[in-house]
Amino acid sequence: MKTIKTLLFIALFFLNIHFSVGQDVIELPLKSVDKEYFELKKVLEKMDASDNQKSIELSNKALSKFKDPEIRYYLMFWELSFHYANLKQYDQCFDILQKGQKEGFFYFLRNEDNTFPEYITELKKLDGFDVFIQKNTLLKEEASKTANTEFMIQLPENYNKNNKYPLLLILHGGIGNIPDLQMDYMSDKLKTGFILAYFHGASLAGTYTRAFSNGWAGRVKKGYDQIITKYAVDSTKVIIAGPSAGGARSIILGVNYIIPAKGLLLSFAVTPGGIDSTTYINSAKRGLKIALLCGENDWAIKAQKELGVNLDKYGFTNRFVVFPEKGHEYPDNWSYHLDTSLEFILKEE
Repeated sequence: MKTIKTLLFIALFFLNIHFSVGQDVIELPLKSVDKEYFELKKVLEKMDASDNQKSIELSNKALSKFKDPEIRYYLMFWELSFHYANLKQYDQCFDILQKGQKEGFFYFLRNEDNTFPEYITELKKLDGFDVFIQKNTLLKEEASKTANTEFMIQLPENYNKNNKYPLLLILHGGIGNIPDLQMDYMSDKLKTGFILAYFHGASLAGTYTRAFSNGWAGRVKKGYDQIITKYAVDSTKVIIAGPSAGGARSIILGVNYIIPAKGLLLSFAVTPGGIDSTTYINSAKRGLKIALLCGENDWAIKAQKELGVNLDKYGFTNRFVVFPEKGHEYPDNWSYHLDTSLEFILKEE
């Protein structure tokens, strides 16, 4: 469904975004993952573009069942619109986007350079497209007026405020949202032994599609300060994590000591620029540990390997794993590798 070119564009565009939006940092109430939706999404992601028609059938069936707007947005935009386009059924693609727009949704669309999604080129030929784009822009502008950086806290089972718990602070990639992070970061170890802090950015790329924007690091730090004040966090056991551009942002927060992390858990990370060797060396001396998990077919693997070499060069205690036949994605049995990486970071030398 999403090509390598598309993933590269998303990661790099939103890593370097500079427009400013809301300034507040807001804690959202915990909203648990819908188990039925979680299972459906796993099935749909495994299908990807291998069976467009079956994906359309499953998505439409789910759409008639689920009323949660976040789920409906995902099904309409990230599933149905792409699968209809893959089958060159552009009328149906446009219809489902218009249906969502009537429900108040706006979408991550780029209608200029670096067109996204690629099917926009075909939709431009259809009647009503210009009106659709204008409304999409208006909905986005209106929602952006009140958008803020937001985080959600998940406490461990049998949480006791008199104890202290490790904190895993998680940032999404180029675009993302908290519900996706909740589904991506699940394991027995996290469920029972960690406070989890899911962050998404203040910039609205779509109704439920977020990006981090200019000033993001200060806002994440502000959220972190709120968390350690309110919850029983062991401040000596803070781990920052994220995939893709979220990995790059984790590096920025960790090596610059913006957040006093014990370790970084980086999944198929995009590597940030602008950090000098002295900063890396000093963070290694402070004891920052790094787990770097990559796929051998990732478009970013060359830079990731260079980062792996530099981790040794700069003196980091690190774990660098390259998964065969995987690309810019989580490995199979991800929860196992998540837990073993957490164990590596927290293990006392």
